[in-house]
Amino acid sequence: MNSSYGNDTTIRKRLGSPTVALHPTDAARNNLSEGDAVILSNENGRLPLSVTISDAAQPGMGIVHKGRWPGSSPGDANINVLVSGRKSDIGESTTVHGVEVDLLRGEPAV
Repeated sequence: MNSSYGNDTTIRKRLGSPTVALHPTDAARNNLSEGDAVILSNENGRLPLSVTISDAAQPGMGIVHKGRWPGSSPGDANINVLVSGRKSDIGESTTVHGVEVDLLRGEPAV
């Protein structure tokens, strides 16, 4: 489905800007409000996003949904830019579901 509709302008408009959901405690600790611009960064890349605040995120973790095409997102990147491609230590599975990043203030994501 991502490849079928990833470039559809109506769907891209409905999606709005890419976001990271933060637990209210983390947002307060980082002095962040709804809509603030941040950058997730690690040794693999940088990803500009806007903040949403939600109890759905566990303290100390953020939620970023996958599915956006890199070329239609700020910084020409999606969440995959932060993934190393390493295999996990258990069963040589993927490590895409747990990526450590630094949370930095950034320019607004559009």
